[in-house]
Amino acid sequence: MIGVHLLWPPGCPDSKTIFTDARSLTDIGIEMIIDAMADGDPDIASVANDLFIHAPTDSTVIRWRQEVLIDALAHPQLIRDLDSIARHSAVLERRSSYATRQQAPFSQLLRSRELLSLLIGDLEALAKRVREPDNDVSSKGLKLLIATINDNFNDEYLQSLQAELQLLRFENGMVTRATLGAGNLTSDELIVESPFQGRGWRDRLHLVLGDDNRIEIAPRDQAGGETLRELRNLALSQIGTIVAHGLGTVISFFVTLHHELAWLVGAINLRSQFEQLDLPICMPEPAADGWHLGFHGLCEPTLGLRTRARPITNNLALDDSSPIVLSGANSGGKTTWLQSVALGILMMQTGLFVTADEFRATIRTNLRTFFPDDEDRELQHGRLDDELIRLAATITELQEDGLVLLNEPLTSTNEIEASEIATAVFRDLDKRGVTVIVVTHYPTLARELATSGLSLEPEILGDGVRSYRIEPSPPPKNSSAMDIYRRLGGW
Repeated sequence: MIGVHLLWPPGCPDSKTIFTDARSLTDIGIEMIIDAMADGDPDIASVANDLFIHAPTDSTVIRWRQEVLIDALAHPQLIRDLDSIARHSAVLERRSSYATRQQAPFSQLLRSRELLSLLIGDLEALAKRVREPDNDVSSKGLKLLIATINDNFNDEYLQSLQAELQLLRFENGMVTRATLGAGNLTSDELIVESPFQGRGWRDRLHLVLGDDNRIEIAPRDQAGGETLRELRNLALSQIGTIVAHGLGTVISFFVTLHHELAWLVGAINLRSQFEQLDLPICMPEPAADGWHLGFHGLCEPTLGLRTRARPITNNLALDDSSPIVLSGANSGGKTTWLQSVALGILMMQTGLFVTADEFRATIRTNLRTFFPDDEDRELQHGRLDDELIRLAATITELQEDGLVLLNEPLTSTNEIEASEIATAVFRDLDKRGVTVIVVTHYPTLARELATSGLSLEPEILGDGVRSYRIEPSPPPKNSSAMDIYRRLGGW
């Protein structure tokens, strides 16, 4: 198999480990990021969704992708051109699968030959494009891809492939060699080069008329004709298998190439959207050990995509603080902050840029969310019971060094009971090495969690106006009832 290695360096096979799930992606608003990447292209949307779910947890892979992405952003037209060529051939995958399923060897060979003939044009276009002068790439991934194309699909190879496909048209007839085996049955059937190949019509006529060992089958000799077809099929089966394998190798290369280039095209589209909105963009720094989270000028990109305006940015610097608890007044930006952090970590681990001036975070083994349900329309037990069942399912999926983001958990019960349950759950997660970031409006829970973690609150200006900045602050001593009263104007 011919490797592509834009997303996975050599020696690091494509991992299908599930980093997050569809529900978590929905909670943090990834659909808007995927839509911006796809720009109406369903292939890019599918690839992006798959790669977000299977985000790598290996710093080597993440840094490899970052290097390739930086290079791709510097050569957007090259990436788009290569993907356009790869896309054209990748759509032949279904037809190639049908060709290899053909029972009759001749039919299999015929279809495989036709598809390979179609692919040669794309191979030539691919080889020509990577030799153009604007391909001054610097990343190991793109350099390796160009070298792979030049080594495997050079002019000499393409010319020989054209010649072989021409031979497989059998314009000069088909010559089969076989040996006589046990019971006078043929064996070792093999197609050989026709003696007519390259000869003029006089020589061909002489070969036919001068052959004393020639055997002719009478027009009505059905048994003889069937025997001849069997001999032909036996000879064709071997070469048909070889051609089908070659077709599969080339198709597989184009499918993988399109898959990995589609991700880069999506990143180019996303960068363009962010630049139009004047959002900050940086290549994040993945940390390998401990728990670190630091950023400067981080904003929530989907808010910008929705409002078509630059969102408020936030700063943070912490080491080994878990849980992180956000509490305080409503409508202050807590959920938006939570989503911005989740998106930052997820985008970092897929190898993407982050909407911040600076961003650094420890690589997590997996990510899950626990956000409010839409009133649990399929309640089986009761609001609290169903919420606990859902919470238990989320916790079970978390791995050591995982990350869970909870937005207003346990609102189906009172503050005291919610605090007792949540504290016990979060202590257990902490023992397992899981990082917890939680938004809550329960002061009791916020105070309990802040004793061992970091407490954050939305900044509220003197006149009660929200700045939508989240800052370190001691947890509140009481609820935000007075704040709500003031916002309503009193009575």
